[in-house]
Amino acid sequence: MNYFLHYFLHDRKFWVVRIVFPATVGLAVMDFLTYIFNPPGISNFWICRIIAILAILSVIAYGVYLYITPKKEKRVTEDQAIFEEKREKEFRKIIEENPGFQSFCYTCVHFNQKIRACSLNIKNPKARNMKLSEKYTYCLYWETLGSKII
Repeated sequence: MNYFLHYFLHDRKFWVVRIVFPATVGLAVMDFLTYIFNPPGISNFWICRIIAILAILSVIAYGVYLYITPKKEKRVTEDQAIFEEKREKEFRKIIEENPGFQSFCYTCVHFNQKIRACSLNIKNPKARNMKLSEKYTYCLYWETLGSKII
């Protein structure tokens, strides 16, 4: 399947912006014009009313989303900070017992082999490269499949 056909069939943004939105606007304009020039028109102005109500509800829903998102981000950041403090103490204990200990990304559970990067959304970028010993840096979110570190 070529790129054009793939994105034509699977891109939701394309369908909303190029097909659904213009069709809705066209239907509203047609309803408005028929209501003005030939009352009661096609649907007695109900299509425009429904679209206006949906637009108002969408604005309210988007406002609620904008209100909730920062609180959620703040809670996640606070939870990650508590986890990082706990994890730093655990790593320091491990480093005291084994000075050659390292946390390689490619051995971590969260490492994505396809993109060759960590799949976690870590708010504190310093948590990936903590200098806990003289030689090495450590990722506080590093975890192997069978590890009992957490």
